[in-house]
Amino acid sequence: MHAEHGVSVRRGCEAVGLPRSTYRYERTPKPDEPVIEALSALVERHPTIGFWQAHHRLRLAGHVWNHKRVYRIYTAMKLNIRRRARKRLPARVKQALFVPAEANQVWSIDFTAAVGGGHDRLWDGRAFRLLNVIDDFNSAACRRRSRCSGSRSTRRCPRCA
Repeated sequence: MHAEHGVSVRRGCEAVGLPRSTYRYERTPKPDEPVIEALSALVERHPTIGFWQAHHRLRLAGHVWNHKRVYRIYTAMKLNIRRRARKRLPARVKQALFVPAEANQVWSIDFTAAVGGGHDRLWDGRAFRLLNVIDDFNSAACRRRSRCSGSRSTRRCPRCA
């Protein structure tokens, strides 16, 4: 501003609202050589350690460098350890569901409860579930019982067992 308009630095900073100390500030970077040397020595002794373990070892050695500074230098030195790839399971062979040709060939059985994973409650607070036995051909329900366990339901409905 002062070169283009011929205004002094003092008046230009005052017009913009910038302190003169900020205008004249020149950053002096801290030397990274001690951090680089310490990381290099550490990685030579322990080549498989990751960043956090290296940082903790530097702390135990008496260095009080900020973890963000150490991480910046660690990545600049390309010391990042590759993460192991998870072994993928082979893809399942998808089989088509059996479609019954007539009634009473295939039945499905399931306990159902309230939507959202909780149980429905009676007026006195007792929880109950419903046992649904359904014909897959026409979705007709065989029997629904409330408050019955698995062994009780097989006694009550011998065709399901």
